[in-house]
Amino acid sequence: MQELIAQVLIQARNAWRFRWYAVACAWALALAGWIYALSQPDIYEARARVFVDTDSVLRPLLSGLAVDTNVQNRVAMMSQVIMSRPNLEKVARETDLYLRAPTQEAFARMVDDLPARISLQGGRENTYTLRYSDTDPAMAQRIVQTLLDAFVEDTLGVKRADTDTAQEFLTQQIREYEARLREAEDSLARFKKENVGLLPGETGDYYTRLQTAQTKLDDLRSQSRLVEERRNELSKQLEGEVPTFGLFDSDSSGGAVDSRVAEYRRQLDQLMLQYTEKHPKVIALKETIANIEAQAAADATKKRAAQPLPKNPQEAMARALDINPVYQSLRVELSRAQVEAAELREQIAEQQAAVSNLHTKVDTIPQIEAELKRLNRDYEVNRAQHQALLQRLESARLSESAEASTENVKFRIIEPAVRPLIPTGPKRGLYMTAALVGAIGAGLALAIVLGQLKPVFLSRAMLKDITGLPVLGTISFQEPKAQRGFLRSQPVLVGAAFAGLLIAYLLTVALAAPTIRLLQTALS
Repeated sequence: MQELIAQVLIQARNAWRFRWYAVACAWALALAGWIYALSQPDIYEARARVFVDTDSVLRPLLSGLAVDTNVQNRVAMMSQVIMSRPNLEKVARETDLYLRAPTQEAFARMVDDLPARISLQGGRENTYTLRYSDTDPAMAQRIVQTLLDAFVEDTLGVKRADTDTAQEFLTQQIREYEARLREAEDSLARFKKENVGLLPGETGDYYTRLQTAQTKLDDLRSQSRLVEERRNELSKQLEGEVPTFGLFDSDSSGGAVDSRVAEYRRQLDQLMLQYTEKHPKVIALKETIANIEAQAAADATKKRAAQPLPKNPQEAMARALDINPVYQSLRVELSRAQVEAAELREQIAEQQAAVSNLHTKVDTIPQIEAELKRLNRDYEVNRAQHQALLQRLESARLSESAEASTENVKFRIIEPAVRPLIPTGPKRGLYMTAALVGAIGAGLALAIVLGQLKPVFLSRAMLKDITGLPVLGTISFQEPKAQRGFLRSQPVLVGAAFAGLLIAYLLTVALAAPTIRLLQTALS
């Protein structure tokens, strides 16, 4: 620590030798900085404040029906638009600012410098402040007023332009999607026409239809087995029964047979309206009628051999009791079982053909179904997009009508652009303070640098350390008597020089404004 302090003292003593260089440098730089600060022209700032009123009675009423305009985004966009180069060039020409530029290059540089002096800031509650700084207060006022007019007019007009552009775009897109939708509909109709009978129905896709058909075939086969078993059982039971119990002839059984044959013939007539004579149901019903008629003929032969039915009512009633009702019931059930079995065989044949047909088209139908799904998907996408575009177009038209009937955005000028009377810059006090501090620092740095460039041995120990040789003795410097007082007063003179610099700074700051006004008056 002591060595560090010793080094600092040595550097200070070296710099002290060039103290007057430091004083001269500080004064020169300070005076130059103050002159520069005083020579800068006054800057006048004109400003205007505007309130953007976005409240509208129709907004809550049209919520969800019309397009809700984001006014904040529109204002933010317009704050960027007014800073664009074409708009700034227009403002420069309207305010005669371009007269300051003698050449096109100077005009281009002036337009490039304008954004640095223009400020548009958005405050709270939709309040915006527009500022511009210029050496001419009248020019500053004109530019702020021109920018404010452009800001209001362009913000109101950008919505109308955006609405028209949006409607044109939506109309064009709707036409394109109408063409796509029409093409998709034609493709879907043509595909369905070309693949009639192979398309999936309400039962589902190919594999669902195949599974359903196979299940139905299994059910029909199961029902057919049950009917066959019932028919066989009825046949066995019928073999153990006799038609009648007595030997008398009766005409009552003949009437019952005729009624059954008539019923079956009526059923046969109905089937002939739908099927041909080779249909299994028709063939089975004809066999049943033939069997009944044959059985009736056999019974008639037996009846002719038997005794005739007595004419006495009591004897006729006793004869009717000889007819076997179980036998007649079994015959009816057997006939029904045979008809049902024939119908099931026909259904099984038809279902088996349907299953076989599906099996043969295992490679064709899935591809057709996949292509149909793709066509339906394309159609639905185009239709949904077309409907969405139509809704957006109607919303845009409704928004345009709503804005035409009422003002959606209102601008209220809170503070108009006025001609500024008091300059806002430059900050001469700050500049002169910086010049003073920089000048003093530069003077001290100059003294230290000169002390390093022209070093001297300040003590016997320093000489010994640097040369490495023993020092036998030293001779002190004895200043002349005439200069002794001057040399001893050096610290006081140097302090007075820096104090004078500080006093000059204070006087310059205090008298800067009156001096500038006096100079401006004299120049004008």
